[in-house]
Amino acid sequence: MLRIGAIDCDEFSQICEKEKISQFPTYRIYPPFPVPIQDHVAIEKELDSDVIKKMALKHIGNRAIDITAANHDVFKSDNPGTPKVLLFTDKQKVPIVFRALSTYFDKTLEFGMVKKEEESLAAKYKVTKYPAFFILKNGEKAPIRYEDDDFSYAALFEFINTYSETFVFKQTTGDDAVESKATRPWLS
Repeated sequence: MLRIGAIDCDEFSQICEKEKISQFPTYRIYPPFPVPIQDHVAIEKELDSDVIKKMALKHIGNRAIDITAANHDVFKSDNPGTPKVLLFTDKQKVPIVFRALSTYFDKTLEFGMVKKEEESLAAKYKVTKYPAFFILKNGEKAPIRYEDDDFSYAALFEFINTYSETFVFKQTTGDDAVESKATRPWLS
């Protein structure tokens, strides 16, 4: 999870000394272990937010599976007690918002991304506009479609969280993430 904070080294000098911060302003990123800490020192006290954003965003995990016509049925039927989330997109890379959601919900949901080139799946789900976002609920005939135009993290999180809390049948324990056989097509 990405968190942002600020420390005034005049007020909290012991923290800055402990962290060996000697140039100001310094923007420090603490990525997940074992990746080393990364610092960005703003030249002439001007923040280049794009540099900071790129440094931080590359550490957001990705638990989304590429879904194609070949592995769709396996993805849908595997782990029947685990809800599935599908994103239909015209992008080639997994969007940051979807990566972040897939990492946050990795113990309770499975995430799949369907690219625009998968026309048979787009037709099956009646997708004509991208992005399109669905939740597949075990035992339901029709997928639950996200109808809003707001594809921000907060809006999608609220939509997913509502459904994850109401139909998660199987709880995982420990640090085990939900894993689909769709990631290993040779097993199917």
